[in-house]
Amino acid sequence: MMSHDNNDDEHDVLDNRIHALKTKHGLTEEQQRQAKSTNDGVKAGVELLTPIVVCFFAGMGLDKWLDKSPLFLMIFFVLGVITGFWNIYKLTK
Repeated sequence: MMSHDNNDDEHDVLDNRIHALKTKHGLTEEQQRQAKSTNDGVKAGVELLTPIVVCFFAGMGLDKWLDKSPLFLMIFFVLGVITGFWNIYKLTK
């Protein structure tokens, strides 16, 4: 059975190895912060746009299938926008 101290030592070793790899590949702390903020921005964009695009095409498909153009397109587009902004809200919370 492993002790708590042994787990802490392994965690420290892993942290040191990760830091060494980041330093070896030439990423400064500022570059790491910039990469993280860029990653967060891309993630927010994907979280916003994905439900809008999916709902848009689902609404178009339903309209075509049920011959109710543009009823479902508008309904699903609004639902996609609401869902996208809800995702952004949860992401920034």
